[in-house]
Amino acid sequence: MKLTNFSKILSIGFLSIIFITCGNLLSDEELQERYQKASESKNWKAAKDLIDEYLERKPEDIEAYFSRAKIATNVAPLDIKGIISDLNTYLEHVPESSLATLFRFQAYLYANEFEKAMADIDTIIERHGKNPFLLSWKGNCAFMSQKFDIAAKVYEQRTRMPGTYEDIRNNYYFMIFSKYLGNNKEGAVWDTAFLDNRGFQEDTLLMRNIIEDKITFEQVAKFELPKLTISEMDGILKNNCADFNMFDENKRFQIEILNSIARVPRTENLKALLPQRNELKIVNLRDSELHELPTTLFQFKNLEILDLSRNQFTDIEKTIQQLSLLPNLRILKLGQCGIRKLPENIALLDNLWMLSLQGNLLQELPNGIGELRQLKYLSLETNLKLTSLPVTFQNLQCLQYLEISQTRLKQFPAVVGYCSQLIKLSANRCKIETLPETLSYLVNLRSLSMHHNKIEKLPQTFGDLETLRSINLSTNKLKGLPKSFQKLQNLFDVSLDSNDFKMYPKELAKLKNLYSIDVHDTPISNIPTSIAKDSELKYLMVNPKYISQKNIDSLQTINPNLNVTPRK
Repeated sequence: MKLTNFSKILSIGFLSIIFITCGNLLSDEELQERYQKASESKNWKAAKDLIDEYLERKPEDIEAYFSRAKIATNVAPLDIKGIISDLNTYLEHVPESSLATLFRFQAYLYANEFEKAMADIDTIIERHGKNPFLLSWKGNCAFMSQKFDIAAKVYEQRTRMPGTYEDIRNNYYFMIFSKYLGNNKEGAVWDTAFLDNRGFQEDTLLMRNIIEDKITFEQVAKFELPKLTISEMDGILKNNCADFNMFDENKRFQIEILNSIARVPRTENLKALLPQRNELKIVNLRDSELHELPTTLFQFKNLEILDLSRNQFTDIEKTIQQLSLLPNLRILKLGQCGIRKLPENIALLDNLWMLSLQGNLLQELPNGIGELRQLKYLSLETNLKLTSLPVTFQNLQCLQYLEISQTRLKQFPAVVGYCSQLIKLSANRCKIETLPETLSYLVNLRSLSMHHNKIEKLPQTFGDLETLRSINLSTNKLKGLPKSFQKLQNLFDVSLDSNDFKMYPKELAKLKNLYSIDVHDTPISNIPTSIAKDSELKYLMVNPKYISQKNIDSLQTINPNLNVTPRK
């Protein structure tokens, strides 16, 4: 891989320090003046000399190491080892800094230290989830480290995410190269044969080169290295989404966000709040017998949260047009408003982070819903006539939590699979019979709940949901699990209660990190004792009507800490 200079990449802020030169003490003000002159004239060497001297006298100032690393990217010749050393020092003391980790990843690339670069990418993915950039470069690092199995898998995940035609095509080709170089020639031939099915042009030359073994690592191992500014790195970490998360750092849903809104007392006299119009952030007009919005509301230009639930608006299109006059509105509740058709101008509310439309009479959503690109939370729960979602739904690339329970969906919408940032998905008490292959595209999904449906089988690719921690598929018609289910090694709890299994699924028995299993009211006559060995299992919910006491005793003899009980 040919390396190119990535100088003049990172923007630099002023570092306020005291500098001693020629026996004279420079004040902060004098130093700032000199620094500004050096910056304006792009004299990065002078700026770096200032920090070098400062760190000789104050090596305990950890922030200065990060600042020096940023400045050093503008100094020729590029001192990659020095940049990496400074970032290592900084990260030893501030290991939680994802920005510094991504910065170091880029430096490792330029140093050809691809395995270390991939380790940094893995750290960032664990914290922020997978996105197109991170997957592409994890694949590239794995490829350059000649870890072709990992590369092929990661490139395939990347091709399932949005991107330009050229970007997705490049990742698809490197997936083919990875399979070929990883001794999976048959897979490479197969994927090449299906280029046109994936929307790419047929490539007979590539097919011939694979069949005749004319492809070498040196021929294809060529990448243009990223040249990211600090602001661009920050955008990657946020996936270009709003700096607002429905989930904490451990990916647990922050229910308090919704609870805090519910606790706000109803606003009885909006005009009385006008003296606070510039400070007021939340207004609760729930159940206020409104048919149109009060004009007073539009004077609250800094309003961020608005609850309009349980009001029957005469003209919902006009209502949404008026709501667009609130420039800082982020959270909107329109539950149980009798809305039969959501108008296309919902696209005007493209600054929303959370939208609740639960308990309405929607049969479909407009294409305009896809313009709410900053949306993190969407509830369509209890829209009993909703049967489908529009193709533009795939544009919701910031969506983390989708609630579509108690709708009339018979087929799970394939388009949801392209909402790649989803962490929690609930589709309970619908009439879902089949699940699409695209469900497995949700590479950041942690929680999946689809209880009380009519699902008879899971797609063969279900095991690609490797980030899953919790699954509830109780009260369906499952008779077995796909072989890939055993790949879900991060699963913490699983509920398969009230399904049609006759035997305990062998795929489930291979999951050693499970803490809780619920197979109550599932006609399984014997639980294999192997699940009690060398596992984290703590709770097993069964029905004594199906499971013998002897079987239960055997399990608890092997693992005395295992609680085998009927579900309460």
